[in-house]
Amino acid sequence: MIDDDILCAEEFSERADTPLDEAYQPLIRRWMLRALLRCNGVSRFLRECRFSDHHLAKYFGLTEAQMERGKEGSIQKLLAKQLQALEAQPSVLPATRLSGNLARVAEHLQFSPVELDILHLTVLQRLDKALEEVLDMIGSLTRSSAVRLFAECLGHPQREVQRALDDRSRLCRSALLTIDDRRPYEFSNKVDLLDGFAEALMLEHQELLDLFAANLVPSPAPQLQRADFAHLERDFTILAQYLDVVCRMGQRGVNVLIHGRPGTGKTELVRCLAQEVGAKLLEIPCELPGGEPRAGKERFESYRFAQGLLEGGARQLLLFDEVEDVFNESMRGRRGGNASGIKGWVNHLLERNPVPTFWVTNDLRPIDAAYLRRFDYVLKLDVPPARVRRRVLERHLGALELPEAWRNAAASHEGLVPAVVERAARVCLTVCDASPDLQPQAVMTQVMNNTLLALGTAALPCAQRDPVGEYRLDWLHADCDLQRLRDGLLSVGAGRLCFWGPPGTGKTEFGRYLARELDRPLLVKRVSDILSPYVGEAERHIAEMFAQARVDGAVLLLDEADSFLRSRRGAQRSWEVTQVNEMLTQMEDFDGLFIASTNLMDQLDEAAMRRFDACIRLDFLRPAQAQAMFAETAGKLGLQVDSATRQALTGMDRLAPGDFAAVLRGARLHPPAGAADLLARLRQLAALKSKSAERPMGFLAALE
Repeated sequence: MIDDDILCAEEFSERADTPLDEAYQPLIRRWMLRALLRCNGVSRFLRECRFSDHHLAKYFGLTEAQMERGKEGSIQKLLAKQLQALEAQPSVLPATRLSGNLARVAEHLQFSPVELDILHLTVLQRLDKALEEVLDMIGSLTRSSAVRLFAECLGHPQREVQRALDDRSRLCRSALLTIDDRRPYEFSNKVDLLDGFAEALMLEHQELLDLFAANLVPSPAPQLQRADFAHLERDFTILAQYLDVVCRMGQRGVNVLIHGRPGTGKTELVRCLAQEVGAKLLEIPCELPGGEPRAGKERFESYRFAQGLLEGGARQLLLFDEVEDVFNESMRGRRGGNASGIKGWVNHLLERNPVPTFWVTNDLRPIDAAYLRRFDYVLKLDVPPARVRRRVLERHLGALELPEAWRNAAASHEGLVPAVVERAARVCLTVCDASPDLQPQAVMTQVMNNTLLALGTAALPCAQRDPVGEYRLDWLHADCDLQRLRDGLLSVGAGRLCFWGPPGTGKTEFGRYLARELDRPLLVKRVSDILSPYVGEAERHIAEMFAQARVDGAVLLLDEADSFLRSRRGAQRSWEVTQVNEMLTQMEDFDGLFIASTNLMDQLDEAAMRRFDACIRLDFLRPAQAQAMFAETAGKLGLQVDSATRQALTGMDRLAPGDFAAVLRGARLHPPAGAADLLARLRQLAALKSKSAERPMGFLAALE
């Protein structure tokens, strides 16, 4: 009878299409019977298998007649006889690929025989459906009942199993196996394995590390070089020296946090640093081998395991990328009783990890201050300076025929992170190779602008501006000698200037001219770039603006500066004062060239006025200047100017260089019929300014 029952079990194993070697079946069968008979699993087994074509009943050779109600005692005796027969046989662990891989892991991590047996049972439970069902039939387990179940199945004393499942044991510290202590669960939910571990044990692997491809992968070689991070030279030098020392000394608790907006090269920086110090860099993957995203808790378990696996290795570093998703999950877990299992031990990990780790994130906000204090070095990566952006552009553009003006305009865009350039260039090279009739400039501009707009930044600036003609200082009506100002700035190289006056008089364009003359990049900021609905954000943006200009060596031009330098006497809200205070402080500390432009000079704070080296008014054009610009504009449009038109022009006293640029742009859509038509358009623009100047504002407007 017993032999027939065993045969039935073997037949079932074949039908179940189990991935396990047949040599495992006696061992698995023994564990199943021990669990059912010694851990009160028989009653649930009978309840679930009765009156159904249940495969477990067939597995143990039970017929429908035997499963009828009232025959519980005979069924239990039958199962006991099967167990007695198996116990009489020697308990030998089969020599299979799975057991060989497990032995390699246990030897490397120095597991005890009990820890190895516990891990072996849990792995087989994941791979064998019948064993999983039987262990779940024991019911909801606490930690103590889970210890008893392991002890009964494996034949080890409970105290040894309890020691092996203690959080301080090598097995639990390795994160290969974890026990969920939040509440009682069935075995398959109570005892967890490292993601992908059981399946990987079934495959042949040359290297031990290959077993854990779902949890730990070698990092690719860097695509960028140290020269691409020249703007971070001081940070790079410090980090490289620090990593060299801690790797040599085997120092514990070394963690570096790198944060910044997406695409700025954070991961590439880590790879460059690892290459610089001659260390092997391994990454915690964000995806499963099949491409599916990995949950935060699974990634943290992989990190814990990697620390144990790599401990003691020479010159190894870990990279944990996109960590904001993990800490976001941790925050959700805190509100729901720490469901992610992270909060309780992450601080300990940051203090004791044996392998130096880089943590990379796009967003610091989810990271608790308790974590931040435990990082050895915190580095922010922002958009690289213009000179680096130009170098990245040249590397990726390759043989694409793009005008120099376009390259300069693209490199000047402060939102142009390396990742945007790389992907756009890849698309452009592919498309233009397949369709030679397409213009690379048009394709690159389209692809990059689509991405930039999706990221919430402005599109690329026009490569070609529309000036009336060659830029000339004598066409600006200033209250000082602009040529002497230019010469002084070339000599000193720094200063704080305020350009004020009516709109269109050339304030911003003069700032661009100075940047070109000084051969420096120009960083233009507007109100929309700085203001934020969140308290304190505008002040942070102001500080970042000056910091970026300092790193880039750029001329900083702030348009509509009155928004941030308005007199504090009339302030009604605290943030109106703090924004002005921040601006004044940053101006005081800035050692480059800062230019503020405004149309509302009389509204600036008195303290701001004292901080400017020069306040220069740019006014409407003098008659001679207006006539010269009119002649230049008419010539570009192919119009003849008669004496009557020149005479009429002298009576217009509110013309600015911006007006001529505006009518020239409009002429592309609707060319003027003649010089008189051109004059009429200018007169219309001047009239609009007159009405604006005469219109009462504020309290006076309300009285009308």
